Amino acid sequence: MTEHDLATLIRDHVADGPPYAHGSAEILAGGRRKVRRTRVAVACTGIAVLAVGAALGLPPLLGDQAGPERFIDPAIAASIEAYDVTTMPRTMDDHARSILVGSVPDLGPADFVAFDDQRQELPEHYWEMASGLVTRYGVDSPHRITVTVNHSRGSAEGDPERYCAEGLEAGYDLECAVERTESGEVVITKLMAMRPMRGASGLQAWTDDFMAVTADELDTVRPDRLWFSQEVKVVKSETFVTYVSEVVQAPDLATARERLVVPADDLATIGLDPALVMPSPPPGENGCPQWTMPTMEVGCTG
Repeated sequence: MTEHDLATLIRDHVADGPPYAHGSAEILAGGRRKVRRTRVAVACTGIAVLAVGAALGLPPLLGDQAGPERFIDPAIAASIEAYDVTTMPRTMDDHARSILVGSVPDLGPADFVAFDDQRQELPEHYWEMASGLVTRYGVDSPHRITVTVNHSRGSAEGDPERYCAEGLEAGYDLECAVERTESGEVVITKLMAMRPMRGASGLQAWTDDFMAVTADELDTVRPDRLWFSQEVKVVKSETFVTYVSEVVQAPDLATARERLVVPADDLATIGLDPALVMPSPPPGENGCPQWTMPTMEVGCTG
């Protein structure tokens, strides 16, 4: 594996018509939260590339500095107080589906996965130990939609404008836009290109394995191996983070724009939903900050 391949593997979580025409003044239905756009300049002649992780040599997902304390939405606090992980498959599907069916009437059934710190799929009796929750539509199809709920301070920290700017400069993000709601949530919308790579196995086989394709590499990838993803990441507080992505297989960017049918506003509306949160994962028994299922040996020091 080359250094470039390694970089693409650890670039941020996958998932981002004309480029970013979604700049509506309101992101939540009913206009409850107005959005103040702080758009980062679009690069690469409008090509939008959705990358898969935080590129080697780039800052963490949102930078490396913690933001100021932010007021927690009472609706989020109520969701955490009433949290029951056994109801989350239904909650995530109901809330996401109510938005998605407007643009994807044939959405199909939802697939729910709870995963640990090493992204191992957990059996239901371990769900309460999960590091993240995922609801997926169109699994193994050329049109996929994913909603991921995390409780992660590291994913919520830092400067989103810097993250977008450096992703654009490196070519992993061909478009990246940052918005803020009146109540302080940060909404990052990205469009990226990808190609499939050898998939994980065992308890990690549920994950979609893609490698980022940079702007300079688009013409070097066979059209039948090109995928494009539109992702919205919503930072609701210092720890509550939600990702919503639409991924399509397409031979080129123009075709991808036709196949990416969910408006970015709708992805953001799902991400901003205060019901889509989870409490902090329990610490691991191995000295790690988050729990890992005993099927994998993981140790942490320091």
